[in-house]
Amino acid sequence: MADSVSPDTVHPEFPGIRLGDTVHRAAKRFFLGTHRTATPEETLARISPHFARCGITRLADVTGLDRLGIHTVIGHRPNSPTLSGSAGKGFSLAAATVSAAMEAIEFHHAEHLRLPHVEAAWNDLPADGRIPLDRLPGTKHGSFRPDRPEIWTWGWDLMSGRPVAAPWTSVGLHSMPPGTKPGARSFYAMGTNGLASGNHILEAVAAGLYEVIERDSVACWRYAGDRLNWPTPRVDLASIDAPSVRDLLHRFELAGIRPLLFDVTTDMGVPSYMAIVYDRELRKTGMNRGYGSHLEPAVAMCRALTEAVQSRLVLIAGSRDDFFRRDLVRNQNADGSAEIAALEATPINTDGRRHRNHATPTFEGDVAILLTVLHRAGIEQALVFDLTLPEIGIPVVRVLVPGLEGYQFDFYTPGARPLAFAEALKAHASQAQMGSVA
Repeated sequence: MADSVSPDTVHPEFPGIRLGDTVHRAAKRFFLGTHRTATPEETLARISPHFARCGITRLADVTGLDRLGIHTVIGHRPNSPTLSGSAGKGFSLAAATVSAAMEAIEFHHAEHLRLPHVEAAWNDLPADGRIPLDRLPGTKHGSFRPDRPEIWTWGWDLMSGRPVAAPWTSVGLHSMPPGTKPGARSFYAMGTNGLASGNHILEAVAAGLYEVIERDSVACWRYAGDRLNWPTPRVDLASIDAPSVRDLLHRFELAGIRPLLFDVTTDMGVPSYMAIVYDRELRKTGMNRGYGSHLEPAVAMCRALTEAVQSRLVLIAGSRDDFFRRDLVRNQNADGSAEIAALEATPINTDGRRHRNHATPTFEGDVAILLTVLHRAGIEQALVFDLTLPEIGIPVVRVLVPGLEGYQFDFYTPGARPLAFAEALKAHASQAQMGSVA
């Protein structure tokens, strides 16, 4: 349905990205399965001195608990007020270690938010410094009222170039700012969508943008499947020619693990994929999912496939402290013969070379393209909150894009985008049917 991203509407020189009073630029230097400004080894050397301050007591290589050989590492923060375990994956042990450590570092920063805040009603916020009511994120049956005080914090809107307020709990991972009077409220359900880090702040911003686009893409296709019984486009694995992805698929084949790859790209055109993996021989081992979005399709595929492996290993290791009994039972019962047959019956109808690579040599280039495609999709704000703690110096941000769909929590209700996406699929199918009749 979606066309590939076209960068033609973006200035070819890709000027720097302004955050507040500073214009940032960052060239890429590492490209194996991801894009970074430094190698994993360089990053690991720079962040290691800060592990203790961030509460990281152990980074465990759990790759050998499975038979795939795709590097996976679990980080432990036993005194964390939120999740005590983080996870990372990569094409090397150093890359997986950095991935797990950076996720733990992100959590630490979000748990110790130091941004300025204000207690005010939405009605009293500046008209050009607030999220429109119809795009204000919240929860089903929430108690928000525009005339009632809430806790807000300030971020930078990359599109308008001005500060914009967002709910405190949409940014941090603790309920109220320090010093807030008892009884203060914040109506937004906390999560980690858009929480990202990097060697450079633009690397972190790009990672955050990719994650919110990925979550939106997954939510739109999931709603279309639930509402319309519409099959998610399945990728012909034999058509994939990217060496990094072929390497991963070869490892799956040798290990007897079955990977399926689905193209969940939406109208934005940013290549997005969902991977589902299951054991070919053993039942009751579950089905594990992974997701990825990136301007380079091969990177998006690698992220989806390796995240599915990471999910599998986290469960094998038994270290996920937000995975409850209902989740374990649901996952263990997901790979029955009937479930596998239904999954495998999904038509293979999508070429793995469908999307062109529109990634640029710089992060300012990638961010500029992502902002352009968001704007074309009707998105008017892209907020960045700089969570970086000066005493640590590792760039951490929270990216919030009002109007994009987020996590599907227990109290989730579909927003405007999945509703419109499903209607567009129906219209597309009707036009195709009329064309075939004619």
